[in-house]
Amino acid sequence: MKTKRFISVLLVIVMVSMTLVGCSKTKETNSGGTKTEVTEGTNEDGGTNYNGPSGNTPVVDGKIDTSKFVKVKMLVLGDAPAGGADKKVLEELNKVLKERMNAELEIQWVEWNNYATKYQMELVSGSDIDLIFTTSTWLNLWENADKDAFMDLTEMLPHFAPQLYADTTADEWAGCTYKGEIVALPEHRKWQLSTPLFAYRQDWAKEFGIEKVDSMDTLEQYCKAILANKKGVIPYNVGGSASSNEFYAMWLRQNTDYVLGAGSIGMSAPVATKSLDDCWTSVSPVFDDKFLDFAVKMKEWGDAGFWAQDVMSATVDTKAAFLSGTSGLYSMNVANYYGLFKELADEDPNAELGAFFFDEKRGTCVSDVVTQDACSITANSKNPERALMMYDLFQYDEEVYRLTQYGIEGVQYVVTEDGFRDKPESYNEEVDSYFWDMWSTRNDALEIPEFNPYKTQIDEVNALIKPWTRLNPWGSFIVDTVDWNAQVTAINEAGTTWLPAIQFGKAGDPVEAVNKYRAALKNAGIDEYMEEVVRQMNTYNGK
Repeated sequence: MKTKRFISVLLVIVMVSMTLVGCSKTKETNSGGTKTEVTEGTNEDGGTNYNGPSGNTPVVDGKIDTSKFVKVKMLVLGDAPAGGADKKVLEELNKVLKERMNAELEIQWVEWNNYATKYQMELVSGSDIDLIFTTSTWLNLWENADKDAFMDLTEMLPHFAPQLYADTTADEWAGCTYKGEIVALPEHRKWQLSTPLFAYRQDWAKEFGIEKVDSMDTLEQYCKAILANKKGVIPYNVGGSASSNEFYAMWLRQNTDYVLGAGSIGMSAPVATKSLDDCWTSVSPVFDDKFLDFAVKMKEWGDAGFWAQDVMSATVDTKAAFLSGTSGLYSMNVANYYGLFKELADEDPNAELGAFFFDEKRGTCVSDVVTQDACSITANSKNPERALMMYDLFQYDEEVYRLTQYGIEGVQYVVTEDGFRDKPESYNEEVDSYFWDMWSTRNDALEIPEFNPYKTQIDEVNALIKPWTRLNPWGSFIVDTVDWNAQVTAINEAGTTWLPAIQFGKAGDPVEAVNKYRAALKNAGIDEYMEEVVRQMNTYNGK
């Protein structure tokens, strides 16, 4: 339906600016055929009047004046539904918006093909887009904020998005703040956690007398048992590459307190922070004595046949191998794990799925930043106030939420007697396919779940991992590498050269390999880079 990139980056815990104005109750009245929200609170003049940046949606005596009709422009990423269903849904949505706030919405799609360039051109061209999708993980939110591409929302929020404002914590607003200004609206009511794991065959583990694979020790037992009892099965049937890091990721979470965050470089991640409690100290796990123990253990596993001897040159579809029963493990993120229940059952109805969550031992996992999917208002917006009012409805109004997220009831979806969302019998994929690409408006409280026969298993997974969630502590802090590009490139090259071979035990003598890896990092300037990261962290924190 759409393509989307998920890259975990992290968020800063700072107190949100005290210039935010308190907001209490909201209610709606009808004035001259146009609904007007009444906001009880104080404003820029200490009373109940607030003109706002555009002046076309003023707050007068505590009431929002929407007598002037406006059109709000919204930019999202993605290829619009091929059958044009989005246009029909927008027609219905605009009827509601016209009644609620005397406004209509226009949606501009930026296709995935060359999206980054097209998106950036919209910002630098002085476009008067109002609502615009953004993200701090792959669309340069903070870099664009530094160039004043987005409007400061601090004063407007209590008046025009009272539900969002009241439902967002100080820490969450802090994660949307850049140089004292709130420049983004968070995705904070859709829970998701990026936690890595090895999927394994639970039925095989039981057969081997292993109750649960939940540590490096039980993983080793499981792999040895496969070699002894499952002819033709490779415990981990995989092809290595320059980005291979799954065993390193496991070791970090199982045997250390290190956390990947601000200053991390590439998939090999030779730079981390000391711990979640000491997250402003930059260190390199590679220079920890325990990293040598890890390298020795990986050499043992490789020599034992836990993966193919030609792993570094092999081309393997590990997922297909796992589903077909020729691999006992499959490395993945929990977001992809949910669908594996059905896929494995379709392949082998008698198979049982298990998961070795690397973070389970710690019991903590840094969540995706609230700006993983976010929305901003451009600096040239003509209708920022009405845009915020719309956004508040997108995320918190049930009628609007269903329209935007699912489409027209009876056309794109129906709600079953059991309360699940399904497609109607008349549904035609070619003409009725619909999706909403302002992902930041997702809200678990308003979701209508799709029926899933494996809901019980999925709920059990979520019950296990949800308590691990920890707010990202780095937020809008980003390492400025403009003057450090050469070192960053060299550090990354050292990592991609040595880590995959070390973690698969294919780098020769582990002691010699680790020493060479450390030397390569030293020569690349890792010490100086980490000092610079700490310097920038201290500056950011006002030290």
